[in-house]
Amino acid sequence: MVLTGNRLSGCVSLMTLAFGLLAAPGAFAQTATTQGDPAVEAQDDAGNPTADGQELDAATVQEIIVTGTNISGVKPVGSEAITLDREAILATGQTNAADVVRTLPQVRNLGEFREGGTQGGNNNQQGNAINLRGLGQASTLVLIDGHRITNTGASQTFTEANAIPLAALERIEVIADGASAVYGSDAVAGVVNYVIRKDYQGLEMSVRASNNNGGLEVSPSITAGTNWEIGGLGRGNILISYEFSQRDAYRRGKNPYLRQDLSRFGGVDDRLNGTTATAGFNGNLVVANADPDGPFGPLQPPQNSLLPRAGANTYYGLPVGTNRDLSISDLLLNQPNLLDSSDFNDYTGDLRRHQVAAYITQKLGDAVELSFQGTYNNRRTLSSTAQGVISNVQLRRFLYDPVTNTPTTTPNPYYIAGLAPDALTVQYNMIKSVGLNNWTGENESYNLTGGVKVSLPWSWRGEAFYTYGRDKACNYCQLGTNINLTALQYQIDIGAINPLDNVSGLSPAQVATFTGDNIQRSGSGIDDLLVKFDGPLFALPAGKMRAAFGGERNKVYNYNINGANRPFNNEFQLDTDASTSRGARTILSAFAEVYVPIIADDMNIPLIRALTLSGAVRYDHYSDVGSTTNPKLSGTWEVVDGLTFRGSWGTSFRAPNLPDVNPRAISSGGVFNYFYLGQDPRIPQGPILAAYVSGANPNIRPEQATTWQVGADLEPFRGLRLSGTYYKINYNNRIAGPDVFGAFLNPTTYPGYLGYSDFIFPIDNPAGCVNGNSATYDPVLAEYAGRTILYGGGILNPCSVEILLDARNTNLAATKQDGIDATVNYIYDFDGGAILFNASVNKVLNNEQQVKPGDPFIDRTGFYSSPIEWRGRGSIGVNYHGFNAMLFANYTGSYTNDQAVDRLGQAVLPVRIDSYTTFDLNIGYSTEFAGRDRSFMKSLRGSLNFQNVTDKAPRLVYTNNAVFNGAYSNPFGRTVTFQLSAGF
Repeated sequence: MVLTGNRLSGCVSLMTLAFGLLAAPGAFAQTATTQGDPAVEAQDDAGNPTADGQELDAATVQEIIVTGTNISGVKPVGSEAITLDREAILATGQTNAADVVRTLPQVRNLGEFREGGTQGGNNNQQGNAINLRGLGQASTLVLIDGHRITNTGASQTFTEANAIPLAALERIEVIADGASAVYGSDAVAGVVNYVIRKDYQGLEMSVRASNNNGGLEVSPSITAGTNWEIGGLGRGNILISYEFSQRDAYRRGKNPYLRQDLSRFGGVDDRLNGTTATAGFNGNLVVANADPDGPFGPLQPPQNSLLPRAGANTYYGLPVGTNRDLSISDLLLNQPNLLDSSDFNDYTGDLRRHQVAAYITQKLGDAVELSFQGTYNNRRTLSSTAQGVISNVQLRRFLYDPVTNTPTTTPNPYYIAGLAPDALTVQYNMIKSVGLNNWTGENESYNLTGGVKVSLPWSWRGEAFYTYGRDKACNYCQLGTNINLTALQYQIDIGAINPLDNVSGLSPAQVATFTGDNIQRSGSGIDDLLVKFDGPLFALPAGKMRAAFGGERNKVYNYNINGANRPFNNEFQLDTDASTSRGARTILSAFAEVYVPIIADDMNIPLIRALTLSGAVRYDHYSDVGSTTNPKLSGTWEVVDGLTFRGSWGTSFRAPNLPDVNPRAISSGGVFNYFYLGQDPRIPQGPILAAYVSGANPNIRPEQATTWQVGADLEPFRGLRLSGTYYKINYNNRIAGPDVFGAFLNPTTYPGYLGYSDFIFPIDNPAGCVNGNSATYDPVLAEYAGRTILYGGGILNPCSVEILLDARNTNLAATKQDGIDATVNYIYDFDGGAILFNASVNKVLNNEQQVKPGDPFIDRTGFYSSPIEWRGRGSIGVNYHGFNAMLFANYTGSYTNDQAVDRLGQAVLPVRIDSYTTFDLNIGYSTEFAGRDRSFMKSLRGSLNFQNVTDKAPRLVYTNNAVFNGAYSNPFGRTVTFQLSAGF
């Protein structure tokens, strides 16, 4: 099928979109709904436009609902949906839905919720999330067919952006505008809606092979669908899609950009840094150089001139042997044994993923339609790591009692005298005995939505949907391979293990004394009931005024199961379980929306071919964090045929996730000794005991944002469309942790404490204070000491506490961002094909950050970990009689590396990083066999996609542990994706 100008008018992109193209079966890339007409172009059952002005019944209108509005049969006014149809999705060459969306210029790939070097942190599960506008993944709402799905995660929850197989995707719609007036929480930066294929007839079998993410990934899939007619009832249909993905792990050591020693690029050799090193199999000793005038004197200990990265420490390499009764002369002075950890660590893990999507409908006569939509996702990612199996341990002068775990007077036979006044630090490599550690990320989730649509009198329609979703995940899991350093140290202290012995190895029995599990499992769920009604209110001169209203009741929960082998006897301890850590909330919502056509073309008003306004409002009441009301006003003004102006204003919000407000799931607190030299007269000078708390805060309120945008669309002649949008976002009460440690530990910050004085509490316990009796504490301390604290040991010896630091997350920060989205789209049709051109760009004008109320806003546009100024994507291609070829250009603008370091890891002045452009090439062929003598096959499609076809190296960006920025480039160079699909 050739893409015509008429088709273009319904498919082109808007400035707020991203681009690319791919014409009909072979080539388009990205489309966007247009806002020139006051109502959606109506279509008949075959998808063909009906006559202008013709009304459709409710059963037909439902097929053309657009993301961003509750009113069927109309487009969202004022802001547009970026639409990637199925052809565009396949043309990207990406292997999952999240990476497809990340091709859009509006997306900033910041944060941990992506794969590639993100193991071991908040995303050890190796999930994926979308970050529109760089405002954070929590500010982007992800839907499937317009319905919410359950979150996943433990200490930080998120919506998995790969919750649906590519084989089941009909299209992806993105609203890059605030939409809480329609959808509620999280729709601050925008909405990503995955639309499932619904009416496929036959059987489709596909296979995809790619190395886009390092290791070879193979994904076979099968999709089957059919429809039927039941006499007396009506039409029904079913579609089921299954996809399996298997990807090999990609070891860091295979790639020079991922090695620990980056000196070949002029970067840091991070194999050794201070007292930390990736010790070789023989191991090392590291000894702190003596401070000539003590810890509080002005002089500093001497630096290691032979090993500058060692700082004020001396290294001794261990010789090969059992190494008992060693002397200093046996050691290799400043000749450490080193390995490169990249030879043992995976950048992307071994992946196994099963995904299922299903859609079923059945009409019951002319007025009622039942539907069911479900998705299932089961993913396991296994990443090897040397973490823990190369560790610093202490070799003490005297052995410990194995019963009491306390020092004795028995000399340690392995201790080397003369190196240090007390214990020696040994860098102990156990890889040969223990093997590698493993990060295991597991996720199993399903979301089931049942619905009923009823045609009501006066062309109104009622709808009800119930979504039941459940998720279980292993977020931070080391199963059987966790190194319990406390237990390992105990075995060394009692003399059962000699950490200097690098030839004998450890027996399985010895290894079992300090290995076990470290788990952070989670469970999340959603029970969401939504009821809404929409239809026409009355006729206006310009058309029918339409409205929608309804309500929603959403119940969600989350729990964490945390535990590990922690004590010296290596016993597994459970910190939280599903019942004690469970957090839950109920959200009750009411919403309404109106669509008002003010002026129509046939009214013959100069310079106003059409004028349409809309308004929406939504009220959300949370059982735990309060209530919020969010309106949105929008307008579209079509001046003449081919020129349209549009705009919108509204407020949006993000409610804190359940772990943010649940100390039973994540909280920590403790005490530490500190020598206070500050000027706060309420705190005694000299040694004090300080207490702190951090983690969840039940007093957090929703984040709030005001968003507005104005834009224009111009179609000067057939085939050419230009779009531009200016947007502005004011985002307040953002959840962040106050930097109370930096404020308090700096002795010059009193009295303001850098603006954090509200979180720093001098404690004045009465003379009769009794540890364990909170009624005798300072009232402020008593309030904190009685709260749930899971980690850090808690506030011990509270009667001796002089200061309390509240580092819990709270509503603190603010962001002001404005920018421009622009798109140029041109299609030239010729006999048998078309030439296609598209260019889209996002320019962030300002991205101002305020750390806390009262601080000045500082522009953080275009820095290492903040949104860059420019991002763009363009394409040019041709399709001709089933053959298609498309060349994509991906542009990342220049930015400033404010985390720059020299080759020794020392901070240097910020460095400007040049812009970066890569090219992708997609070549494909598709054909239909209808009417030919090949009845066993209906269609065949094949494509070959080259990402970074010129094999361009990433820009060198020097930081402490990398020479490239993983948010805006990758280390893989040219990658290839092959896809083959056959329909039967």
